[in-house]
Amino acid sequence: MRLLRSKKLLMAAAICVISASTLSSFILAKSTSTDKKQTTAQTTTQTEPKTAPQTNTTKAVTPAKSNGKLPDETQFQMIAENEKLLLKADKASGHFTVTSKTTGEVWRSFPNPKDWQDKLNTDAWKMHLASPFMFRYVEFNLRKDLLKETNFYAQKGGISQFEVTDQGFKVIYDMPDLGFTIPVEVKLGEDFVETKVLAEGLVDEKVIPKEEPAAATVDKDGKEVKKPKAKKDPMARLASIRLFPFLGAQTSNDEDGFLYIPDGPGALIDFRERRAGTQNLYTERVYGDDWAYSNRNTLSDRNPITMPVFGIKSNKQAILGVITEGEEYANVVAAPSGSFSQFNWVAPEYQYRFKFFQPTDTKKQNGYLTYSKEITKSDHATRYYMIEEINEEISYVTLAERYRELLMKESGMKPLEDEQAKLRLQLHLLGGDTEDGFLWDSYLPLTTTKEAEDIVQELSALGVDKMDITYLGWQNDGYSKFGGDFPVPNKLGGNEGMKKFTDFAHSKGYTVYLDASSYTYNRGGKDGFRKNRDGLRDLASSVVELMNWDSRRKTFVSPKFMKGVIEGDLQEAKSLGIDGYLYGQGIGTFLNTDFNENYPTTREQSKEIQKQLFEKTKETFGSVNGERSNAYTLPYISHMDNMASNFSYDLFVDRVVPFAQIALHGLTTYSFEYANLSDDYANNFLKGIEYGAVPSFVVTNASSQELLKSLSLHEFYSTNYKDWLDEIVSQYQKYEEALGDVQNEFITGHREIVNGVFETTYSNGKQVIVNYNDKDVHVDNAVVKAKDYIVSKGGA
Repeated sequence: MRLLRSKKLLMAAAICVISASTLSSFILAKSTSTDKKQTTAQTTTQTEPKTAPQTNTTKAVTPAKSNGKLPDETQFQMIAENEKLLLKADKASGHFTVTSKTTGEVWRSFPNPKDWQDKLNTDAWKMHLASPFMFRYVEFNLRKDLLKETNFYAQKGGISQFEVTDQGFKVIYDMPDLGFTIPVEVKLGEDFVETKVLAEGLVDEKVIPKEEPAAATVDKDGKEVKKPKAKKDPMARLASIRLFPFLGAQTSNDEDGFLYIPDGPGALIDFRERRAGTQNLYTERVYGDDWAYSNRNTLSDRNPITMPVFGIKSNKQAILGVITEGEEYANVVAAPSGSFSQFNWVAPEYQYRFKFFQPTDTKKQNGYLTYSKEITKSDHATRYYMIEEINEEISYVTLAERYRELLMKESGMKPLEDEQAKLRLQLHLLGGDTEDGFLWDSYLPLTTTKEAEDIVQELSALGVDKMDITYLGWQNDGYSKFGGDFPVPNKLGGNEGMKKFTDFAHSKGYTVYLDASSYTYNRGGKDGFRKNRDGLRDLASSVVELMNWDSRRKTFVSPKFMKGVIEGDLQEAKSLGIDGYLYGQGIGTFLNTDFNENYPTTREQSKEIQKQLFEKTKETFGSVNGERSNAYTLPYISHMDNMASNFSYDLFVDRVVPFAQIALHGLTTYSFEYANLSDDYANNFLKGIEYGAVPSFVVTNASSQELLKSLSLHEFYSTNYKDWLDEIVSQYQKYEEALGDVQNEFITGHREIVNGVFETTYSNGKQVIVNYNDKDVHVDNAVVKAKDYIVSKGGA
């Protein structure tokens, strides 16, 4: 991450604006403010709530001023209150405070001024920290590939309206020099405050009046005086907004706290007074990259964000942030103290325009990077749940438990019951693929349906009495072929063989799923697919393709076309007697905009299509599973496959924690990467025990060497079931013994007892202690052997 410096701002004091980004290079702006007075805005009248007797509207006649100072909260006026919280606000800036009626804890929309030290913050960051929002914009008539970063005060913005609403207020920010108007709403909830950038009323275009040509003039000597050239309109347009980015921000001085970021299972950045210098931000897009903007852009190599949550804890208070509207167009941004300022902070960043490659030739090899001209307009809202320490110390478990409550209340998730709550081995069978030939390719069977029966029968005889079976590579032409999935190839057993296998599995009490990830792509024109007609297109109208390991291209299918194909295949799949589909990759995992004129789809509409597919599939079969699925799929899935169990190893991340697992355990089951393909088999197993997962393996009847005949199966390097039979049975039995009776229990505690030793506690009192060290460790009166675990039944 690079630190970029600005030129001097045209203000009384020089202000350097420093910025950083991961998705693209961000360059700081020179403020183009003039000395013009802000136009007085017309005000309106509205009935005020009883809790707010003050005047309900104000108007700004001059630009708001900060001088790098935080607002004086003693001047804030009471806006709204409920049984738990009290909301006050500053009409001059829109900043606010939320106070607990129980403990007196105060949460501020600006950094805590208690430990503010001027010398620890640059002039630029003093202005950022004091501002109600930061934003980025692009000047299309100057440098259309570069973003400029600034804030409300640096742009000499003013407030044209402050209006008290039901349990909150609305404020309209104006920056006349850029022509930007940002309408914002703040509302007090039962135990949260919601901040929202409204789509209605948002303006990011300055109207430049046309000037009549002036008559030629002459000086006293009779010479013609040339008229100075009019200043070029920079055509400034909004790219992103960080609204109240320092809400809850705290220094590391005597503070016991952390930032929570949704990386992998969850990661913490601890408050540390002395941290190695870094100018890095954590910034990652909710629900991952959008392939419609991928060409010539660097895609993130971090874990994608699957849950739109973040948090901050300091001493006896904490905040859980949940992006509730417009999360498809949002990033989570975080920085520890010492990175850019003296404060630790984490916030959403709402995206309105995106960088993409615009080709300038028909081969689309040459071109330039620019930002999208059209603005992505939608409401952007985040709820900040206020958590205070009353009886127990606040930890990341507290935040995860609060999110679990929201998943049940807002998303309708329910605790597992009966058969759902039984621990089941996740067995994946790799059916077949295409064998690469010298002149032509041929089908390569790896596990026929008859061989699958034998594998399942053998595992059953050895004591695996609960199992979910997922068939991979069942589709016509095998694992690496896309499009035209049905019928099941005859060499695998055909539709009849698959139905027979499903009936056999059901007779044993097992369930059978088909992997449906292949619907994301197409190759070869099956299903009536035509690349130029039905392929996903980026903003430059190029069809989006991926290069496979075998150097063959596969085309992303337009989401609307994909939806039609899947819905058309559901009844044939149902005739096989299967229990559901496993959706992964582009369905529930990727979220893409489509600029194909035949199937235009926004990122938000793409999300809705995926939700409809999960819902329709569950209605058809009774069950549906997801692979690393995004949060919007959680109300539908029965099991989460291949869930992330580790973080992205950012330098400033201090700890990986099972936030996602704490939130989900007891509501759905989940498994991690295939145990037999793990880089560290022993630690993978221990992580599953610690995090409350279930065992997962992928196997074939064919030897591992047979897979080398296909160039597409490089990831499956040790799959012969006979090589893993004993380990599969052993792991299943160990998981069953440790976790078999807690699948419908919530995780209520998790901590590191000593270095490398972790304890997980369940709502029935059961405790599991895992030792990752190479030496035995004494815990109370027990000994946990090296690379092992112990289980305590607890008091329930």
